[in-house]
Amino acid sequence: MYVSNVIPISRGITKESLSYFSKEDLPVGSVVSIPIRGKSTPGLVHSTVSVRDYKSELRELPYALKKLDRVKASLVFLPEFMEAATRASDFYASSTGAVLSSMVPKAVLDDPRKVKVSYTEKTNKKEASATTVDSVKPRVEKVVLQADREERFSTYRGLVREAFARGQSVYICMPTIYEVEQFALTSERGINKYTFVLHSALSKAELLKRWSNASSEEHPVLIIATGNFLGIPRKDLKNIIIDHESSGAYRTQVRPFVNIRIFAELLSRELGARLILGDTFLRIETLYAHEEEEAAELEPLRFRPMSQAEQVVIDMRKNKPSTKGIYNAVSDELSELIHKTRENSEHLFIFSARRGLAPTTVCCDCGGLVRSTKSDAPMVLHKTSRGNIFVCHQNGEIRSAAERCVHCGGWKLTALGAGIQLIEEQVKNIAPNSKVFRVDKDTTNTPKKVKEKMDEFYATPGSVLIGTEMALPYLAMPIENTAIAAIDSVLAIPDYRIEAKVFALLLSIRALTQKKLLVQTRNKDQRVIKYAIAGNLLDFYREEIDVRRALNYPPFAYFISITILGKKPKIEEDIKLVEESLKEYDVSVFSAFTSESAGSQSAHALIRVSADTWPDQKLVKKLRSLPPHMTVQIDPPKLI
Repeated sequence: MYVSNVIPISRGITKESLSYFSKEDLPVGSVVSIPIRGKSTPGLVHSTVSVRDYKSELRELPYALKKLDRVKASLVFLPEFMEAATRASDFYASSTGAVLSSMVPKAVLDDPRKVKVSYTEKTNKKEASATTVDSVKPRVEKVVLQADREERFSTYRGLVREAFARGQSVYICMPTIYEVEQFALTSERGINKYTFVLHSALSKAELLKRWSNASSEEHPVLIIATGNFLGIPRKDLKNIIIDHESSGAYRTQVRPFVNIRIFAELLSRELGARLILGDTFLRIETLYAHEEEEAAELEPLRFRPMSQAEQVVIDMRKNKPSTKGIYNAVSDELSELIHKTRENSEHLFIFSARRGLAPTTVCCDCGGLVRSTKSDAPMVLHKTSRGNIFVCHQNGEIRSAAERCVHCGGWKLTALGAGIQLIEEQVKNIAPNSKVFRVDKDTTNTPKKVKEKMDEFYATPGSVLIGTEMALPYLAMPIENTAIAAIDSVLAIPDYRIEAKVFALLLSIRALTQKKLLVQTRNKDQRVIKYAIAGNLLDFYREEIDVRRALNYPPFAYFISITILGKKPKIEEDIKLVEESLKEYDVSVFSAFTSESAGSQSAHALIRVSADTWPDQKLVKKLRSLPPHMTVQIDPPKLI
């Protein structure tokens, strides 16, 4: 008889692990079905000990252990993967089961017997189960690659050949399904039988088949997949590549909001694998790691990407809105480019910010933009119980909305939002004979629909495509002309990393453009625009890292946000609980409530911790003890 320590794989169970009796000596890394609250839940065996070695502990338990009847354990994961999940649970102040629930496809957890593996080498179970999160691991070999997409893809193909020659497998991780499929088309023809493409759009049967074949293939393999397939058990996986590493799609959308980049680094450390981070413009955090010699260069970093396209910045302040807030979102220059695109049978892509963004505010008299006094960032209009206010989502500046225009002293300040629907309508009015396509969540809500729309666009000379950020990964081929309709509204996104993201966005669109790029803005002197148009990556990085150092922002610190959801009286009680529980960590509570669905409201708290000391086990324990209706996010995308 044995006692198995099992990790429940579920986001709704706060217990880190549960213990059960079993007749079998269950292997570490196997998936079993465990009874919880009258239901069967998948669980991962973390350790197993003989009852004879556990007698004294059993006597002291305040409850009786349940028995696992009719156990059909399936060995699915490597101990190294389990250890990475445990470390990630500390980083995200969550449970290992919640991390696994986010990082493993549901199809695998629902039917583990179809992907179970049998290792030829014997695993020392005592050594595997004795590993703790405090064990000292060798420093991960992290390398970076900053180059355009085609150059990166060529480098990756060379790395795969070298890895196969050394008997090593390679995992190339892409942020979206389309990017996975596009890179798969460029992979070496001679290794097709050893290449496995995985993503969530596959049917359950096909997904399980490819997972099983990828794990059991004796030859080294190339896995091209999104991030939730890192659990495929390959002892020879010694190269993990995270491409387009700046993409926001690497952050999971459900608790505990795992960042695939962080998990890949933890897994690389456990496997003794090399981690490669690649992009046209790497994240500020990654470039700083390189500067601090925590990451080596795979190749010399490209800080001056070339572009043959003509690049023009359009000052939109001359387009003054009416008193009703209606204004022309298409400049004369863009209107001319739309007509030339049709006349020359070319193509034009117009980027528009996502729908639902907070509007920018401009003066009806002079066309000036309401901006923060501390930076170039536009102020966003908010409605509160105490009246309207302007808020800067980058530095937290707050001002009364009852102010005059700082440029001309006028009172006619109007909130504007040049959404994609307005731009589409105006483009159709300007060029009624041009074919106009639109890609956003409202019109193309599946990858298949987006691809169909993109294929039609490329096949239609003289056409115009208007798209949000979701269109960018699908722009696989160069385009003659491009335009950014309203870069200011993008900068209004409540994300303290937004300038770096906009810089990367401008660079990616710039790289796609063959002939002409237009950028419409009400603040043409912004450093983001100037450096991106010039292709000056190095100076932008230097200024951005100086700002973050001065503000003690990542990579120098981590922010931890706590969102409290409920009715107002209960939230006020919860705020006191948070302040008392975390008082030694200088927690900041934002007292302004945000309206949510079903009449509920939310409040927010924020903690800043040193990057060098995180995860702090004492604070992790306190965060884990908070009630389930409080959402904890480590390194959140926005601060308020």
